[in-house]
Amino acid sequence: MSVPDHPRRTPCHDFPSALERHGVGPAEIAAIRAFTRVVAQADFARDFALELGRLARDTVGEGAAEAAQAAFCCDLVACADWHAGEAWFQRVAASWSECLAAGVGIGFLLDACAALVKAAARHLAGERAVVYQLEMDILFAVDSFAWCVASLLARQSISLQDIDTAGQAEREPLTGLPNRRRYARLLDDWLAAAGPERRVGLVVLGMDWGVAVQHLPLAERDRLQLAVTERLRAAVRPGDVLCATGEHEWSLLLPALRSPAQVRLAANKLIAACEALLDGEFRELCGKLTGGGAIGPDHGHDTATLEIAARTALLVARRDEQRFEDFRDELSTVVDESMAFERELLGAIYQQEIRLFLQPQVRFDDGRCTAAELLLRWQRRNGQWVPPPRVIEAAQRMGVLPKLSRWLIMHAAQLAALLAGQGVDVKVHLNVTAIDLRDEELPELVAQALETWRVPADRFGIEVTETALVTDHHRAAALIARLREIGCPVALDDFGTGFSSLAYLRHLPVTAVKIDQLFVRQLGTSKADQAIVDAIMRLADGFGLQVVAEGVEDPVARDLLRDAGCDLMQGYLESPAMPIEDFVAWWRQRHGADRTALAVAQGSE
Repeated sequence: MSVPDHPRRTPCHDFPSALERHGVGPAEIAAIRAFTRVVAQADFARDFALELGRLARDTVGEGAAEAAQAAFCCDLVACADWHAGEAWFQRVAASWSECLAAGVGIGFLLDACAALVKAAARHLAGERAVVYQLEMDILFAVDSFAWCVASLLARQSISLQDIDTAGQAEREPLTGLPNRRRYARLLDDWLAAAGPERRVGLVVLGMDWGVAVQHLPLAERDRLQLAVTERLRAAVRPGDVLCATGEHEWSLLLPALRSPAQVRLAANKLIAACEALLDGEFRELCGKLTGGGAIGPDHGHDTATLEIAARTALLVARRDEQRFEDFRDELSTVVDESMAFERELLGAIYQQEIRLFLQPQVRFDDGRCTAAELLLRWQRRNGQWVPPPRVIEAAQRMGVLPKLSRWLIMHAAQLAALLAGQGVDVKVHLNVTAIDLRDEELPELVAQALETWRVPADRFGIEVTETALVTDHHRAAALIARLREIGCPVALDDFGTGFSSLAYLRHLPVTAVKIDQLFVRQLGTSKADQAIVDAIMRLADGFGLQVVAEGVEDPVARDLLRDAGCDLMQGYLESPAMPIEDFVAWWRQRHGADRTALAVAQGSE
């Protein structure tokens, strides 16, 4: 529901009192009445038009403005109705309101009132040199009458302009919905009067768009925003108010809440209306509307507290992938934990408490470990290890993922140098995210890190997932080509889980593929997985690519992969990911390294 336009009709004025203040008393009224009885309406209108044509050359509008001016002049010059007083003035005031709505300025009003007086003078005196006292009295009365009208209408103009200015300041320009300023004022007023028997509902709705919408031109995004807003507006119950409170965000105010269940019902109605739009006219675009609701004064006696409650519910709904969530006291704990998590992660990134563990990649032919994947690890102060995807998602949400990625690249190169310095002959491989693949400076960052730590490029591999390539395939391909020019090997991770695996192999200059653990863990019992692995091996052999199997956890899968011709294995059957100290010890023990040679190598650093 949008805020109704401010009325264009002026408030009812006491026109007779205004006339008296302008010197139009009983005698002047009698003179005006006498004038209106003897003047011919058509003649007076003709004289008025002549005078207005001379005065208003620069103030006559076009189109709607010209039509509004003509209607106003017809009402103004109807001298036979002047004696009607209040009724005539209200008609003239309404016509002038239409002029204002059409963009006519006050200058035209003043020209019209001056033309009214000049027309009366032309009719009373004409070209005569002598003017009688009675004619002078009538002319003075008409003059005062006309300028009283001009004064009242000018005040009306100023008042309506002030109202319009205030109204525009409280509306979102694109949709015309009440903006945050109006939203806060309404909610403040309603909460001030709220109580156990008079509750106020609040629903915050947030839209999450897919990549396709983010690539739209601004004009198309505006059209989409308007379309969604209109669908939501049409679904709002009379008496409730829909506000625009952010980019792709709306808030619904329910000032006359009869039952707490109405909040959920209203939210679901709006979400269903949006889903219908996205399933119809905009079905080629991916988007999801999510809502969170709260009730005042139960969840907040003021706007800020109630809004925090509704946004808390919205956050939980998004986290749990629900359409809508009502606020409950226990949800505050969820948000507090999320805020503490973000603060702690931010501190860990800036204090470089994030670590990289190494998981060995072992050759099938001779059992030697020739490479290791670097895996992100972070342990919170409470001892909890946080899954890497959650770390990446939170860093991206907080806007610090680029900083984290740059540090990881530099730290990975440092680890490669440390391994070489200790005589551990392995290549290291680092995963990069979809966001990293949109960073044009990625190859330069890798080159800088390798130069800083004096690491040969062929000892530092990059792993990219198929899902990371989907967002912008062409840009990713260009970045991979530049990494290959530097000399870095590039592996396609999680191979087989996407929809364009073969196309990627045809067009991307990768050097290896990694069979996703989804196809490895049940390899001993699944004929389908065995067929998939066999197909991957044939593809890789055709393109001359190395093959690494992830998630190898049992001897049966290991033997099947070896028989299929796989090059390297990675998984818990050999070793989990380890800190660098444990990895070095594991590698030395596995390869029976000559400790004397190692000591010499370390002493020569």
